[in-house]
Amino acid sequence: MVCTPDQIIGYDCGGSALLDFTTLAGAALVTSAVILSALYVWGAMFRSQQINNYVKLELYELIVSALLVILITMAVGAMGTITLGGVLPDGMLPDDVTQSTTVYQATYQYYERVGSDMAGWLNVNYWLSMYIDQIASVTPYARPLGVGLVASPMAGLASPLKQLLYNMSVALSVAFVINSAQKFVYLFALQAFLKYYLPIGIFFRTFTPTRKLGGALIGVALSFLFVFPALSTISYSMFYNRDAGPLITFGNMLTNYFGDTTTGFWERFGNFFGNNFTDVGTSVSDLAGAAFGGIGQLLQTLVGGIFLTIMMFPISVVSYAFAIGFVIPAFNILVFTQVAKTLSKSFGEEVDIGSLMRLV
Repeated sequence: MVCTPDQIIGYDCGGSALLDFTTLAGAALVTSAVILSALYVWGAMFRSQQINNYVKLELYELIVSALLVILITMAVGAMGTITLGGVLPDGMLPDDVTQSTTVYQATYQYYERVGSDMAGWLNVNYWLSMYIDQIASVTPYARPLGVGLVASPMAGLASPLKQLLYNMSVALSVAFVINSAQKFVYLFALQAFLKYYLPIGIFFRTFTPTRKLGGALIGVALSFLFVFPALSTISYSMFYNRDAGPLITFGNMLTNYFGDTTTGFWERFGNFFGNNFTDVGTSVSDLAGAAFGGIGQLLQTLVGGIFLTIMMFPISVVSYAFAIGFVIPAFNILVFTQVAKTLSKSFGEEVDIGSLMRLV
């Protein structure tokens, strides 16, 4: 079952991940305290100053680990309640979120929104490819006496358009896969790092042989729980904000051009006969003028609309898919990796993010 961020942090997805983290981390600390107590008793029995010094050092690290558990619990709980309305102005909010939408939920909605848009663009691409292929297959036959012409005059026009639509399909497919991967990594991180990796990191950090590994796990977990949602929320606001979001503007342009009832392409195309052959008079010159004028306007509207659709739409979609599916994820990954390395080094030792992700 795939759970939403609110369900993971709350109690609607088989328990609370935050509560599970606190419980398991507390159990790890108690286990460490029991082991240290046994070592202290052992050192007192044999009057070993070396063991006592080791226990004192480890007790200090245990107290630091306990403070980390408290701070991380408070930080994750606060992160789950931070709303976009509290950190962003109203104009920078995405158009489908409210003032009370949390950062975790906004991150999930961002990946859902991008996936929905890309799926819609793929459907439009399939629709355009189907009709372009039909146009390329048009073959007039002019052989009244067995001698004449058989040609496909639109094949030369449709061939480069089919290649453009094919490239659009490839770019959208790759971007869609990358976006879906980010969404499932995000959901996995919310559940796995709270329930398992953070407690394991806290437990490992309480002992000298595994302290560096535990600190590395804590640093990576904090990066997934704080940096990853923050970067995704910034991307969401950048592309879908209400004031000047490029994808909102692009969608409105398509809606106005193809769906407007007064100035849209399909409305002008459907009413062109009525506009050009109503009250044109009864003379031959009036009828001829209306016919040629109507044909000219029809070609201008039809050809202009078709080329706007099959040229501007794929190029625009590919550019947006490249930005959302390649450029922004690459930038976010670079930032995330550097922060994870810095935090891991601060708590333990610098970690190889690539190897750790393969392990995860």
